[in-house]
Amino acid sequence: MQAGSQSDPACTLNPSLINKVEGDSDNSLARGRAKLLSSRSSPPPLPAAAPAPAPEPAKTVPAAELRCLALNVYWESRGQPLAGQAAVAHVTLNRTRSPSFPATICGVVHQGCQFGWTCDKRSNKPADGPEWQQAMEVAREAVAGGDDPTGGALYFHHVQERPQWARGRYGNKVVIGQHVFFNVAGAQDQQVAEAGR
Repeated sequence: MQAGSQSDPACTLNPSLINKVEGDSDNSLARGRAKLLSSRSSPPPLPAAAPAPAPEPAKTVPAAELRCLALNVYWESRGQPLAGQAAVAHVTLNRTRSPSFPATICGVVHQGCQFGWTCDKRSNKPADGPEWQQAMEVAREAVAGGDDPTGGALYFHHVQERPQWARGRYGNKVVIGQHVFFNVAGAQDQQVAEAGR
């Protein structure tokens, strides 16, 4: 192979790197050294990486459903740490996936008197301030698939309450903020849902 030969593009020789070596009449040692140096300085191209998987499309809900979720977060957990507010949002969403409850967020929120604020005969209009903005953000994050700190709970009540409908039915109980979050022991979801109305 002669200096500058194009037979192997990854190992193109640079003539200035070829040095005359004493006793090497055809410069084969120098060419070998130059070839080695040349191959080190320009490695063969790496195979193309597999394309990254497409991100999951963002989960969205109609604006009215998002508002119902944010209202529930606002009225049930306003002033609590973010984890407590997220927990309330996730219980609401978890109920939409349970056959014991309505399939929509607004249906869950306004089912009977499951959430006290829906039946207290007071205005349900939130004050337009930082607490409402935070409730909206918590609702958006929960809908987008944020982590469920409750582990799939369908029920909650304030830590200072001892509701009749929950007695003796706790399963997988966790306290977050000012609420106890739980699923019922056994397959009693329908009974508890009806008892809480």
